[in-house]
Amino acid sequence: MSSKDIKLGVSLYSYQEAIWRGDLDLEGALTAVKGCGGEGVEIFGEALIRSFPYVTNDFLYKWFYMLDNLQLEPVCYEHFSDRRFWQDPEKYLNDDDIFDVTMQYLRTAKKLGCKFIRLSHDGHNGIYDVFGAIEKSHSVVNAEIFAKLLPYAEELGVRMALEVHGPGLLDDGGNDDFLDAIEKTGCYNGAGLMLDLSGCFRDMSPMQEDSYVAAGAKREIVQYIRAMSRKAYTYDGNNNVDWDEVVEEVKRMGGGDAEINIINGRGGFGSLRQKLISPPSVVEEYASKLIYVHGKMHWINEDCTSDEVDYPRYIRALAKGGYKGYISTEFEGQRSVPHTLNEVEFVRRQHALMRQCLADCAAEGL
Repeated sequence: MSSKDIKLGVSLYSYQEAIWRGDLDLEGALTAVKGCGGEGVEIFGEALIRSFPYVTNDFLYKWFYMLDNLQLEPVCYEHFSDRRFWQDPEKYLNDDDIFDVTMQYLRTAKKLGCKFIRLSHDGHNGIYDVFGAIEKSHSVVNAEIFAKLLPYAEELGVRMALEVHGPGLLDDGGNDDFLDAIEKTGCYNGAGLMLDLSGCFRDMSPMQEDSYVAAGAKREIVQYIRAMSRKAYTYDGNNNVDWDEVVEEVKRMGGGDAEINIINGRGGFGSLRQKLISPPSVVEEYASKLIYVHGKMHWINEDCTSDEVDYPRYIRALAKGGYKGYISTEFEGQRSVPHTLNEVEFVRRQHALMRQCLADCAAEGL
């Protein structure tokens, strides 16, 4: 195990708004990756490959020319397939259609030189379904389709990364059917687990704080609640928080339903009392089984620190647990406050933070 086995990359999804506005084209986005010190690239074809879902020889020539020129490695191709047919929103794809669409992603990933596709699949959010029971016609890649895809993925040399995304947890069993399919087929090089850091959030972002204030909550009370959330979900041996006492303190501070609802959430989901988070100990346990990691984030402070995720402990857990592979930034803060955040700058800050964490691990001998 060694922190040297961990590399840093960027999902070009992080620059989604700049790409949409036309401020960055593919070359500009790749240059931004190089500028932040990234080594690898994750690409999403819907926005960056004009011939999507196909890829032309002309595009491949330019793609590899730019990667070679910037000394970047193609790592992952984003898979966004769902049951909705984009040309006809009233049409839903059947299992055979989803299989064919995903095969196209796998073939394109192979041509792009990518080792993985980030697979949209029914285990994405673990055992939790925020919006209620998933109707079969609205599901994505289910375990049956996945099992049929495995031998083809293995033959192509492109692994399907089963993203464990918040509120899903690494150990909640949400991906068991998919892992069982790998065992049954024996196609161990066809797929594997992927961690998204959304499952490790200990605090809300400043934009979420602003939204609560806009809805009537007092800022100083929201900031107090944020501090308690960070304490509760920072696993440093000092994370015992009595949420009933926090509620009483909120009341003493002059808070009411607007503030207390932040703590209690709705229907259990979103409740700070039972926040769904994979602690560093679980990440360390699963680290050697992971094939890919998304460095999901909405905000990094100007001093390159984070309230949202405890990067020092989580990167240490990955290194200590034997993770070998990429952590690719996936910035989504621009969704909350469009046209106001510099995506390139936030990616740069996160990479500076992660590089420091890796340097600290190396100094420990990890």
